[in-house]
This record gives sequence, structure tokens and C-alpha cells, in this order.
Amino acid sequence: MSTLLEVHSLVKNFPVGDGLLGTKRWVRAIQGVSFTINRGETLGLVGESGCGKTTLGRCLLRLIEPTSGQVIYDGAEVTALDGRALKAYRRRMQIIFQDPFSSLNPRMTIGKIIEEPLIIHQMHGDATGRRKRVEELMELVGLNPSAMLRYPHEFSGGQRQRIGIARALAVEPEFLVCDEPVSALDVSIQAQIINLLMDLQKRLGLTYLFISHDLRVVEHISHRVAVMYLGKVVETAARDSLYARPQHPYTQALLSAVPNPTPNVKKNRIVLEGDLPSPSAPPSGCHFHPRCFLREDRCRTEEPDLKALAVDADHCISCLVVK
Repeated sequence: MSTLLEVHSLVKNFPVGDGLLGTKRWVRAIQGVSFTINRGETLGLVGESGCGKTTLGRCLLRLIEPTSGQVIYDGAEVTALDGRALKAYRRRMQIIFQDPFSSLNPRMTIGKIIEEPLIIHQMHGDATGRRKRVEELMELVGLNPSAMLRYPHEFSGGQRQRIGIARALAVEPEFLVCDEPVSALDVSIQAQIINLLMDLQKRLGLTYLFISHDLRVVEHISHRVAVMYLGKVVETAARDSLYARPQHPYTQALLSAVPNPTPNVKKNRIVLEGDLPSPSAPPSGCHFHPRCFLREDRCRTEEPDLKALAVDADHCISCLVVK
């Protein structure tokens, strides 16, 4: 498979006001993240709330401007684009938002919500052509086109997320950032939306960055998985490799907390010490060392790089202890 998206040393800092003596304070949301996504695959991005997953997804689309680093999409550096060139790439890269209740304009009908991207990007000709396209999109995501004159409050949460998916697909993108698209839905509805996304990927040849804190959902939909902790990627691997043989102690702790579907099989739970540190004052050295059960003295001062394992070149971890 060819590479569609490359991210190199991406950094995003947010100012949070002045500290003592007028010094500027920063929230270091993303700290030097690098990864690639191949055409037609799904990269799952997991981690605790506040680790920078959503910020990373939005930086890729430049909904948030990164502080530094590169985002290269299909050979072009997105971070260097502006004006018409950026608009053209935004048509190829879309997002499905987390909350289907707040991401739809309550004053617009469903038909108008899905049609809006077509108007912005001047696609499918006149009003008749756009209406036909809206009907096709609604059918594609499992909605009845006769409902296009209804408003968002008349739909359930799962139906609203289908509307959000139809809106994202309107401009025929190649790459979708799925920002926790099922976390606000009931479990039974989650399965329907996940299956819809997988079906659309096969039918349309889509590429996904799937952001979630639910490790079971990520296991179901992803081809590869990246684990984030406090603004950094600490482990990346093929799905089966990561779930069968997690190497980073943080990944091991996350997977140990996933409920076991077979109650009679005992699972060793790894309980981490303390709370997630503040991204405005991250620990020195390895950011995970205050909570790590494998830490050594050098972990307090040395910062590990993301490197491939000696036994598996496709499995990378950021750890000084595990090789």
C-alpha cells in the first residue's frame, strides 16, 4: 500500500495566559508526534482523555493551526498551503465530529446541512443536481431521502451521526478523521455506526484516522493502532500485534482495564499510580515515568524516542527500559 498521509514532528502549544512575573504559560497538547497512514487503511488513535487525540486530528486538517512540524498529504505539505490550494485539499480531507447533537445546525434542515459542502465547493451543478446528490448520500448512510426537510431535533443520536457522516462524504473525500464518532451513542447504536463506517471504507476506498478511548471499538475497526500519552505517541503496531503483545507499560495498563468477555478467565489488572500529569507542566525525561511500574532512575532525566523493536520492525515503542 502507498502512503497517503505523513506526519513529522508535529507540535501544538496553546497559550494559557501569563504566569508569575509576566512569563507566558503553555499547554503542550502535542509534542513531536510522527506517524504515517497508508491508503485504504484505518489507523486507530487511543489514549486517556486529555492526551491530545482530538487536537492532533484537527491539526491534520488545519482546523487548528499546528505550532510546528509537517503534515504531508499525498505528497503536498498541507501546513504550507493557503487560499485556494488549502480549500482544494480540505475537500479531500474531512472530519466526523464526536457529538452528533452539537455538530449539526439546529436551524437548518437535514437536506441543507448535507448540501452546504456542495455549495461551498461548487459541486454537482445547480440546485437540482445538488438535491439528487443529497438523496444519494442519505441512502448511502441508511437514511430515507424523504426526511431531508426535517430538522436535527427530530432524529435520534444514531441518525444524527449518520447525517454527519453523509455531510462529510458529500465532497467525495479520500481521508476522514473520525473523532470519537460513537462515544456519545448507545452501545447497540455504536455497532451500527462502526459497521457503516467499515462498509463505506470498502465501497469508497476511504482512509481513516479513528480516534477513540474505547480499545474494543478500535480493535474492531483498525488495521494499525497508535497509543498516545500526554501529547506523545508511545507505541504503534499492527492491530493484532499490539493487542496480543503490548510492549509499552502504558499500553499494557490500558489493555488490562478492558473488560474480559469471558468472566471465568482471570485477567491481571495493572493499576497505574497517580493521575495524568498536566500538559502545561509535563514531567521531565519520560513523561510516563511518575506512573510507570518499570521505571528506572534514568527515566526521570532521559527522554525516549519512538523506535522499532529488535524483533519486529513494524512495532515501535517509546521506552528506555523495553527494547
